[in-house]
Amino acid sequence: MYSEPEMLIEETNDRGTMYAMVEQDDRTAYFYLYPSEIMGNRFKPRPCWLRNLQPAPEKRDTAAMENGVAPMLEAKFCKYPEGEAPLEKERISFIWNAEGDGAAILYDEEIIGIIPGWGLYMDRPPAYAAACTDSNDNSITFPLGTPETNMQYRKFLDAADFWNNWQNEEAPQWPAIQTSFMDAYTKVFGAEQAYYAIDDNKWPPMAMAKFEKDEVVYFLTLGMSIRPMPWVDFLYNENAGGYHRAELALAMDKKIFTEEQIMQVAQVLAGLADRPWKLVTWLGEGHTVSSGVLPKPYESLILSSALYNGPAIELPQMYGDKVNLYWCVPITFEERTFAHSKENGGYDLLEKMIGEGSNHIVTNRNPVV
Repeated sequence: MYSEPEMLIEETNDRGTMYAMVEQDDRTAYFYLYPSEIMGNRFKPRPCWLRNLQPAPEKRDTAAMENGVAPMLEAKFCKYPEGEAPLEKERISFIWNAEGDGAAILYDEEIIGIIPGWGLYMDRPPAYAAACTDSNDNSITFPLGTPETNMQYRKFLDAADFWNNWQNEEAPQWPAIQTSFMDAYTKVFGAEQAYYAIDDNKWPPMAMAKFEKDEVVYFLTLGMSIRPMPWVDFLYNENAGGYHRAELALAMDKKIFTEEQIMQVAQVLAGLADRPWKLVTWLGEGHTVSSGVLPKPYESLILSSALYNGPAIELPQMYGDKVNLYWCVPITFEERTFAHSKENGGYDLLEKMIGEGSNHIVTNRNPVV
């Protein structure tokens, strides 16, 4: 009764965590975002109806759903209830959002469907389609509308401009960003002692600069904040601009730690810079990350801007967003266990650390739990 769907096109995001795919049978065409194998079972596929190829049913296509087949959209929600021509794969392309967790499908360079990134974290992820005109309480496909009426539409037009700007070799983006961050860092910590590329030759360009001041060795990243982190839009909604972007920092007392110990922790810092996009996660105040190379008795890092008590570091905004500078400070297994024992436990641990006199500089200290 139902024909096998044909996969017209498949494309992965830049970290290989998600696939964009278009499937079409003789009845309907769908756009999907699938988590890749490296994501395990953390996330589920997200569908976006694009068009019916046959006359639309009057009622919800429950028969197709009961047979495990992509349903047609009912007539009252269709711009073309009589159906449209099949999609041609040569005319299809995609725009990924900068976070890498959402995408738009283009047909002849026009957006015809959107699967927003924040839907990845919902039980019933929504989608938007140009050929959809209305919806009800059971819908997961909604009208695409216009850039003026649909923020997601505007977001993906902006994403297209973002990628085009980064691909424009005549007007490179990185030099100005690099200069603005290095100026902010050198103003506080003096001239850099070393500069390391930490991007593994992948976009975006990321680096880590080393400084020394008052017997303390500092490492600070730059470039990580070029792209917003996954999850943040879903968690913070209209306040997401305050949490989208981060850079990382480390300060270690060279009178206490050897050069080898300091560099080992710096390598952990460098590895964290791509973590949000490689693992589809985010980094924020009070988050912890375990590591097996930290000086004993420490076994994790806690991230915090609140621990910093030095001169103000005036970081530039990135694409209109605030950039948070999180200092990475080692903690013990017991401290990490405490941080994970309750909601917002990381904040409580930081309060205890600050109360005991800890700050952003890594020294010998007594555990607080």
